[in-house]
Amino acid sequence: MKAVKILWILACAVWLPAAVSAKEEHMTTSLTQKQEAVSAVAALAAVGDLEKLSAAYNEALNAKLSINELKEVTLQLYAYTGFPRCLNAAGVLESVVKARAEKGLKDENGPAPQALPEGADKYELGKKNLEVLTASSLPSRPPVFIQGTDTFLKEHLFADIFARGVLSFKDREIATVSAVGALGNVNPQLQAHMGMAMNVGVTEPEMRGIIAVLQNQLGRQIAANAQKVFEQVLASRKEAD
Repeated sequence: MKAVKILWILACAVWLPAAVSAKEEHMTTSLTQKQEAVSAVAALAAVGDLEKLSAAYNEALNAKLSINELKEVTLQLYAYTGFPRCLNAAGVLESVVKARAEKGLKDENGPAPQALPEGADKYELGKKNLEVLTASSLPSRPPVFIQGTDTFLKEHLFADIFARGVLSFKDREIATVSAVGALGNVNPQLQAHMGMAMNVGVTEPEMRGIIAVLQNQLGRQIAANAQKVFEQVLASRKEAD
């Protein structure tokens, strides 16, 4: 009887830490259901986990995100993670949408992307959008080592893409922070976009919610890196106040 009791105690000693660890692995977030879905989709698309991404797209559609909203999240990611990840994610989204339609599920298409204003100067439009994100005035065509990087960022990413509508700047930055955070090794960009996200309305609890999504989807190491960068962002903003 004593031996059985000892074995039971030993078993508990092994099981209880594992149970606590499993419980800690799934963190709660302060994001809305839609925001959490955007964050999960962006993070999983960024790392190319297509099996989990399929489930995330389904959850996003169940959360009443429209098909066009998810198309925009997916399209935007190519600017941060490259066309291979974007195209693979687009294929997963297409498969999910078709499978749901075959099951009789009716997902909303949502608003269509809008065209740029006729005659718009794409560079200046992109600069204006970036000024909103950075909450600062920016010079036109500043000299940089590879001049095309400034031109492409302003004219393409922050004009062609950010001016398409469908998603708010806040939602686009939630997606961007999630994707860049998921990569885990581009901290200068992660720090910059965490700051931009807060400039367009992402709160501190919401940012911690994004970090929770990263932990739930990709593990503690990725989340710990994002948390470290976020603490640097908070310290920097406090110094600036």
